[in-house]
Amino acid sequence: MQNPSKTSQLGRPRTPRLSRKAIGRAALEMFEEEESLSIPRLAERLGVRQSSFYKHVTGRQEIIELARGALVERAPKPELTSGSLDDVIRQTFDALRTAYSLAPALLPLLLTQPVSHPAALEAYDRFAEAFELAGTPRHLVLPVLETLDSAAIGASLDAITMESAWSIKEEDQGTFPHLTAAQRAVAEHPVDRFSFLADVLSAGLRAAIRDA
Repeated sequence: MQNPSKTSQLGRPRTPRLSRKAIGRAALEMFEEEESLSIPRLAERLGVRQSSFYKHVTGRQEIIELARGALVERAPKPELTSGSLDDVIRQTFDALRTAYSLAPALLPLLLTQPVSHPAALEAYDRFAEAFELAGTPRHLVLPVLETLDSAAIGASLDAITMESAWSIKEEDQGTFPHLTAAQRAVAEHPVDRFSFLADVLSAGLRAAIRDA
């Protein structure tokens, strides 16, 4: 017969089995692999009961925010030293697009709630500091970040959809002559759409900040 106190000691894990960080990381992995969030499936991944979650989080919204924090933790950290405004715009856009590309299925949910995870707030604070140092008026820092955020999310979603946003049957090309000509032109002279978007964002934001 086993000694009850010894059994209890042996059965107790050395580290807590469930934590907010573990929940966030598992939720992010679920978005990457299954492109959705299911609380029962998340509990199964973590090997716990659903009721165990609610000792650590208040609900689905908080789990999504923990997944945002795990995404920030996973994404490469950009170098945002005292660069020019053009450098900061491009580095911020690239950093956001790289991070969002890791889990595109998570993006629609991130858009429905404000950023509150400390790691994500810290990352945005670093972006804000870099824009201030590059000469951006303080009242334009958030509009600039929102613009880059929206563009990065759109670019990340676009990257997983289709090569071309327009599908024209050969027999219909005469009905849409200008669009068809534009398709042929870009096929003959390919353009890196993300570099082009970065160029447009940089030119537009620099002009807006200069004229503010």
